[in-house]
Amino acid sequence: MVPEVRYQVFVSSTYDDLREERQQATQAILEAGCFPSGMELFPASDDTQWELIKRVIEESDYYIVIVAGRYGSLGSEGLSFTEMEYDYAVARGIPVLGFVREGTGDIPFDKMEKSDEGRKRLEAFRRKVMSRTCRKYSSAAELGMAVIKSLMAESRIRPRTGWVRADQARSDEDIQRERELRQELKSAQELVEELKREIRDRAILGNELAPDLIAQGDDRFDLTVTYVDQNKTPVKENVSVTWNEVFKVIGPTVYGFIFSKRSEYGLNRTYLFQDNLEEHIRAKIIERVGNRKLHIEPSQVDACILQYKELGFLRFAEQKQKGGQVFRGVTLTELGERSLTRLSMQLREVENATAVTAESPSASNMARTASKAVKPLRLKRVRPALSRTSGARQM
Repeated sequence: MVPEVRYQVFVSSTYDDLREERQQATQAILEAGCFPSGMELFPASDDTQWELIKRVIEESDYYIVIVAGRYGSLGSEGLSFTEMEYDYAVARGIPVLGFVREGTGDIPFDKMEKSDEGRKRLEAFRRKVMSRTCRKYSSAAELGMAVIKSLMAESRIRPRTGWVRADQARSDEDIQRERELRQELKSAQELVEELKREIRDRAILGNELAPDLIAQGDDRFDLTVTYVDQNKTPVKENVSVTWNEVFKVIGPTVYGFIFSKRSEYGLNRTYLFQDNLEEHIRAKIIERVGNRKLHIEPSQVDACILQYKELGFLRFAEQKQKGGQVFRGVTLTELGERSLTRLSMQLREVENATAVTAESPSASNMARTASKAVKPLRLKRVRPALSRTSGARQM
């Protein structure tokens, strides 16, 4: 719950001649949700009068001065207490709201300064107050309305520290710590959601399907391509490839990066590595396709990605971007990086090369152990579902 802040407002003026005005100002302060302080509210204290006044002004959030027909009694500095209070509030940087009586000719004689010296001091003080932003008033009732309007406007423009209930009070350190905890909680919740998605994206079929039953390595399958032959006749052809062959082509583009489908105006969304795969297929049927445009169905590429995911070579991943947006795509797993490196590297031609190769696990054997490598990351077993493909298309 946000604590309700109440402001303390110091009311300064001469007293006997402005009893009604002070009452109206006090009522206006209360109606504004603040509480007043002034000479008539001072408690008995051992402090000198001026020291007590200064302390109460320092504790106040706003300072109101009312100037009418009297200058007031003089303090030790040769100024009236009202002017001393005014100067002290200005020096302390407390927002000052000034209210000056206009039409001084209408003020009763017994509420006016009698001496020439007093009138000179009063006029100088009026000019001092009016040199800053202030309001004029002509009656006690008008003063009350002016006080409540000015106070509400000032508290909105220049809010102060104010006072709150003790059971609602919190230090700046408490507030800052609360903000930090809220941010930490938000970050932790985001991390939990990210880890849940990662575990879900890494999930494989596991014991629901034996790893040896998954096509892999040197197993062959057909990629269907379409192109227009030299007679401008549409051709649809199946090209036989192996899983290792395709992985060796698309893997280097993904290595070390997270890739999503790219958007091209007026075209289907494709992966960046799809260009490499199409060029690889072109090389296999170059006699028939030549340099003409060749196209692989996007659903076939999506099926390959799912296949390599189940083999443990690829995984869906995400990365936060500036502005809080999340970029989702596919990337190589550690097993995928090792397998790609082994498929791509060239061995020295030495006599014992066959022996070295025989002792090292092949990419096909590594693929068959992929399920065991990623099993600890599985949260729950899932059945093969095309929703994975649709998830990739949303990247």
